[in-house]
Amino acid sequence: ALRSFRRPTGTRPLRDIVSRDDRVVIVVSDITRPLPSGKIVPWLLEELPHVPRGNFTVLIGCGTHRACTDSEMSSLLGDEIYGTVRCVNHDAFDSAGLAAVGTLGDGTEVLLNRMYAEADIRITTGFIEPHFFAGFSGGPKAVMPGIAGIRTIMRFHDASMIGHGAAAWGVLEGNPVYEMARDGALLMKPDFSVNVTLNRNHEITGFYCGDI
Repeated sequence: ALRSFRRPTGTRPLRDIVSRDDRVVIVVSDITRPLPSGKIVPWLLEELPHVPRGNFTVLIGCGTHRACTDSEMSSLLGDEIYGTVRCVNHDAFDSAGLAAVGTLGDGTEVLLNRMYAEADIRITTGFIEPHFFAGFSGGPKAVMPGIAGIRTIMRFHDASMIGHGAAAWGVLEGNPVYEMARDGALLMKPDFSVNVTLNRNHEITGFYCGDI
């Protein structure tokens, strides 16, 4: 993990990106995904020992799912992280907690979590596997739909998008769902992205870090 943080693709090493006074938001998946956040987040903090714990926020990318309970967040992240780092559920329905970050080519307004939008440093995490209409999970899906507002998510998941012929397993080229995820994420681009592949036992088999 630390090697991949220090030799990323398309960005400077993580420790060179983050300064001591930066406010850092780390986006992780909720309990519906097998992302090993309880390993990844401690590794990220280990790589950034110069940043006070109080500067970090772990943002649970719930999309439209229900909020994680305190015990679920502790289970996701581990007691030590949950006890020392601010952990917050994204709420797609809370208009005050959303920020308009731009508009896509089709006129769709992109609303994202305000804490994420206003952070000095944005880090996203995810795991990569084929997805039945987005092509693949991971990458920009941490942002879109993970921390998007409900109006934006409803467009992302509408019938014309999901029913498109290219919205299928393993397809990125010409897939409108993937393209909306990508273009929405790039409106408020993560400074560093951590993606992993997993085997059937949910063990990490690969790290892909750097530019989203």
